Amino acid sequence: MKIEVKSRNKKEIGSNRAKHIRKEGWIPGVIYGHGEKSSHIKLKEEELRRLIHELRSEATLITLNHKGKELLALIREVVRDPLTENLLHVDFQHIHENEEVTTYAALNFEGESAGVKEGGILNIEHRQLTIKCLPKDMLEEIVVDISNLEIGDSIHIKDLDLPERIKIEEDPGATIVNVLSPRKVVEVKTEEEELLLGEEIEEPELVSEEGAEKGKLEEKEETKE
Repeated sequence: MKIEVKSRNKKEIGSNRAKHIRKEGWIPGVIYGHGEKSSHIKLKEEELRRLIHELRSEATLITLNHKGKELLALIREVVRDPLTENLLHVDFQHIHENEEVTTYAALNFEGESAGVKEGGILNIEHRQLTIKCLPKDMLEEIVVDISNLEIGDSIHIKDLDLPERIKIEEDPGATIVNVLSPRKVVEVKTEEEELLLGEEIEEPELVSEEGAEKGKLEEKEETKE
């Protein structure tokens, strides 16, 4: 993926100037990198929308055409207006070919579980993993074959067949996906319902006027004694 970005001059930097830029159809942004000075840039709004639409994952590498040079980058943050969802700002990280980068790879579950065919419930614990590797080894997605999963079976991070050059940041023993017995799901739900029903709410004791007066008299007698 390639996209052209332009530098912003000093008069185009600042919140008030950013509003003016956006009115003209541009989105302000920043390019930063390890040991580099950040560059204030802008790009056409329609180009950024197209880029976001075409992104397969957060690990998709982008080529930025900036000042006649091509820079390898990742989108690190896209800021939107919380009310209108309009694009406000974008951050790019310049990626160097000889430096490892940390990003996310989506998990793509393929196949139909044998256990699900028998009535089991597919339970997905992770839909993406944090990976660390060189840019050339970056994965946009990790395919997980679930077709052999029976009821009670599970796949853990350590079970994934990945190249050694790909480092997973999460706990290797963590479960990615498993197939639950429908009976277990029902039992858990029943236990939760029983706990809710078994919780008794203590209500204040209602005392009649006669009982209240009687109580006052008893208190007076106890005081005298």
